[in-house]
Amino acid sequence: MKTRNPAVTKWVTLAVVAFTGGLITKLPYLRETYMNPLQEATGANMTQLGILMSAYGIVNFILYFPGGVLADKFSTRKLIAISAFGTAAAGLWYWMMPGFVWLVVIHAIFAVTTVFTFWAAMVKSINGLGGPEEQGRLFGFLEGGRGLIGTVAALGSVAVFGWAADEIGGMKNAILYYSLLLIVAGILALIFMEDKKPETKVATKVTDSLKWADVVEVAKMPRVWMAGVLGICNYSALIFHGYVTGYLSDAFGLSDTVVGNLSVIRTYFMMMIGALLAGFVADKIGSRIKFIKWAFVGMTIFASLYVIIPAGPKGIPLIIANFIVFGLCLYSIKALYFSTIDEVLVPKRLAGTASGVISLVTYAPEIFLYTVSGAMVDKYIDTATPLQGYHNCFIAMAILSAIGFVCGLLLLRMNRKAIAEKEAAEAAALADGAPVDDDAAAVVDNAVAAADDAASE
Repeated sequence: MKTRNPAVTKWVTLAVVAFTGGLITKLPYLRETYMNPLQEATGANMTQLGILMSAYGIVNFILYFPGGVLADKFSTRKLIAISAFGTAAAGLWYWMMPGFVWLVVIHAIFAVTTVFTFWAAMVKSINGLGGPEEQGRLFGFLEGGRGLIGTVAALGSVAVFGWAADEIGGMKNAILYYSLLLIVAGILALIFMEDKKPETKVATKVTDSLKWADVVEVAKMPRVWMAGVLGICNYSALIFHGYVTGYLSDAFGLSDTVVGNLSVIRTYFMMMIGALLAGFVADKIGSRIKFIKWAFVGMTIFASLYVIIPAGPKGIPLIIANFIVFGLCLYSIKALYFSTIDEVLVPKRLAGTASGVISLVTYAPEIFLYTVSGAMVDKYIDTATPLQGYHNCFIAMAILSAIGFVCGLLLLRMNRKAIAEKEAAEAAALADGAPVDDDAAAVVDNAVAAADDAASE
């Protein structure tokens, strides 16, 4: 839907994409909220539920990069609508509770509709709503909006779950509920999102063809891969941080109710507040990468404090304060994974492909790190030092955060070098009377200011 006011179009698009993004992964991740009811409804044991998530994670990993290429070549409006409808259709099949083999197939389909056709299209659509100076705010609002929608939707699912007479009926209610909401999301995308055509290097032409040269162009940008390394350091720490709720119970004796509430705060509240703060602050200082670099310093410090704060009732105020501050640092970086695309000099026409590369690197730990981290904790549970496994997770978080800080420094230096090379090439082209790529020039102009600000630090 087109409006005469570009600002209205921007914020309506952002709202629709955040609404869809907040819902679309709820079905594949049902076990996070409904572990026991899901077992009862599907007849699956813990190992089989793990197999379902492995199937989802492996197919995700395979599809992140081609999904990025797809987003650069086709309408993001259509891709987002197809993703919502496709996930809803798979959800309705899920609702019928077929056999375990078919559940594996359904989770593989979820990977196609939530990653291949959706994830990069979501990033591409938000990236296109503003220039480099707005990327922090835009992605901060996206992540914050996804967190808000996720919270409200999860509360709604609990309500419809409770309407049923038993756990199986409740589980089916929750699946149907999410499926219907996704149909609504698809309709909203078709109505309110603009059907922008993908651009090629020649601004007057459009194409739906998939060009290998575009893939190679992004793959040859070391800055994009380094942006992915920032993501993998943060996301790996996030996986390790998932065990903090168990640590609060075992080390500090907090009740299940208190730990459950803290878990909700960690998953949703920190996501919303951290994302919004990160977006505004990062844009204010003029560099998303610089903000991420310093947020990694905070993560390093507060991850280390998890090990230092003594266990027991007296340490509860300190550990909860540390929990909150570390969470803000953690989720503020998570909100900005894809806001670096413009800053690392990726042309708008290749934003989807770049997001595919960043996603491929960032989310690779999903394949193995849940298993590794669980084994780290289990190894010490029945020993004389039952908290050592948790401490090892926190030490890993601190190490990953320190690596992230170093990578942030390196990426800023790589950016300054790339900007200098671009400027020299453009100056030479102007001297020879050759045309300059306006898209690339605009990115460089904005990035120069950001790099100058970062260099002054």
